[in-house]
Amino acid sequence: MKTFVLFIAVVFPILALGQFESDKTITLSKNMQDDVYLAAETVTINATVAGDVVAAGGKLIVKDTVQQDLIVAAGEILVKGYVKDDIRASGGTITLDNVVGDDVIVFGGEISITEETVIHGNLISFSGTVDLDGEVKGMVKASGGELNINGKIEEGAELYGGEIKVNGEVRGNSKIVAEEIEIGDNAKFYGDVEYWTEDGEVDFGNSLVNAQAVFNEELMKDRNEFSWKALGIATLGFWIFYVLSAFLVLLLLNWAFKKVFVKSVGRLDNDFWKSFGYGLIYLFGLPLLIVFTLVIIVGIPISLFLLSLYLFSILFGHLVAALLIVHYWAHRKNKSWGFWSIVFIALGTAIVLRLLTLIPFIGLLISITLLAVAYGVLALTLIQKKKIIKIAES
Repeated sequence: MKTFVLFIAVVFPILALGQFESDKTITLSKNMQDDVYLAAETVTINATVAGDVVAAGGKLIVKDTVQQDLIVAAGEILVKGYVKDDIRASGGTITLDNVVGDDVIVFGGEISITEETVIHGNLISFSGTVDLDGEVKGMVKASGGELNINGKIEEGAELYGGEIKVNGEVRGNSKIVAEEIEIGDNAKFYGDVEYWTEDGEVDFGNSLVNAQAVFNEELMKDRNEFSWKALGIATLGFWIFYVLSAFLVLLLLNWAFKKVFVKSVGRLDNDFWKSFGYGLIYLFGLPLLIVFTLVIIVGIPISLFLLSLYLFSILFGHLVAALLIVHYWAHRKNKSWGFWSIVFIALGTAIVLRLLTLIPFIGLLISITLLAVAYGVLALTLIQKKKIIKIAES
């Protein structure tokens, strides 16, 4: 069990996206000629990346050029570098502050597109608040609680929200559906506007340039559906964040511990129930140990450390199980899958496992069984390895 706890202590600080100081920050300072995959509490890109950037963490800062796609999930995202292709981002706060060569799709709590930003494709946004001060060469589709349009939109807009303020330029036709619509003094619509608001007709003043604004009662249906759409959007945003984070964790797991997984799956056929037993001891025994150490004043730091490791192991347990399942299947069927094939198949497996665990009661049983077998067989493998090392030393 000591060996197993040591294994957890090594693995999960890495997997916890930088929760510990040793892996808290990643700074990319050297130009990269291929795709880059990063995970840490703080990720900073200070060099040019010739391929895609896929990253997850607490905070992400891009200060240099990304030649292809930027795909990120983080609590805080700041993009000050040039992105030549698409941006796909999910985060708490997202700020774009440079040129984007193609489309931008963002899910977030607060989204800010500064005056310096030029998006050469379309902007699709789902958020609580959007501040658009820059320029979008394509069209804008945005849903949110509060939308502030102060920049330029070249190819029309579809805006859905609680409160929508327009004080910029919109070329092309527009559809605006909100509880409240406010038209600023600097607003200009160069295409027809179809709108609905709870307050009825809105005075567009001098904002219409060779265009007309029509109040459409039929759009009220869109407003009634907005809350359901928002729920669906929030769910979709969660799954995007989950899939990206799971992919990066599986990437790290398979890269760092591939040999351990390969050795472990060879024991499953003969030691399944033994693995299950060891895993149950870990799942239900470690919490008791944590409580015991909490009672002892001297043991409080140890208990907090063990509690962190235990929570991380539960959080990422289905990913460990998914990777073991894929390695086991490859072992049984003599499949010669490469590194990336294993990661992507494990990602699909992890999604299926996550969905299964959402089933009431049955999902809990599935979770306990998967985690117990996964951590149990890993414990047996590491204990056996330790015995072999001791024999060799003697």
